[in-house]
Amino acid sequence: MTKKAIIITVPILASLLLVYLFLPSDTKRIREIIYDGRDAIVRKDLERVMAHVSYNYRDRYGFTYLYIKENLKSLFQRTESFEIELDNLRVEVNDKKAEARFLIKVKALETAGEVFLLGSEDVYESVFMSLEKERLKWLVTETYFPTREGIAF
Repeated sequence: MTKKAIIITVPILASLLLVYLFLPSDTKRIREIIYDGRDAIVRKDLERVMAHVSYNYRDRYGFTYLYIKENLKSLFQRTESFEIELDNLRVEVNDKKAEARFLIKVKALETAGEVFLLGSEDVYESVFMSLEKERLKWLVTETYFPTREGIAF
């Protein structure tokens, strides 16, 4: 190789390596979305929660984007605080679709006392989330709770 070829090749390879190292993978982005959604719920930040949900959201329970938004707004108004524990987060990505699976406990402090919204003191609830890449951003399109239907995680 000539010096000129080396001078051209080395910066290109270094640039590609930097892009690979510093741009997060789709799996990492989805993990960040789930953890950011958890933090947004704990902070009762409705707009930040809904920023991760697709306008095309529709699940097998009949919930839509607007239904979730209105229910969360009502829940945030009547709840003082939330404690959320996530465990065993797994993400599978297939082109423009992905699925996240995890275990969760959600405890709410209301005027009547502490209430578990998902899971219980000893048991986590299984959650499956479907996501799609829309406009270069991953958004939740469906949420499914298999343990509520007797299916083990």
